[in-house]
Amino acid sequence: MESNGVVLDQKPHRIALNKDERPDAGDEFLKVSKMTPAERIRYFFLKDRELNEDKLAAMNEKDREAIEQQIKEVILQQLGLEDEDGKPADAPQPAPEGDPVPVDATR
Repeated sequence: MESNGVVLDQKPHRIALNKDERPDAGDEFLKVSKMTPAERIRYFFLKDRELNEDKLAAMNEKDREAIEQQIKEVILQQLGLEDEDGKPADAPQPAPEGDPVPVDATR
């Protein structure tokens, strides 16, 4: 097409997605709103890295375990379930120093 000596390109530069492929913000909101806080953190962790559960499952075991560990750490951190050392709050604590008390010493 030509208009006042200027040629207008009529070819689309992008291909429109059909309705099934188009992400719908409303659908995503409803999906995310039904998730637990930990599920939400996991979902957005994967989404930020252009991953999903299917892509994660298709990874080799070493890479998948590394990502799962990262997800676990982020969940613990964001939910405030870590202590000052970055360990889970329910991690076993080392025994106090000093002489052990015999089991029958309370009798």
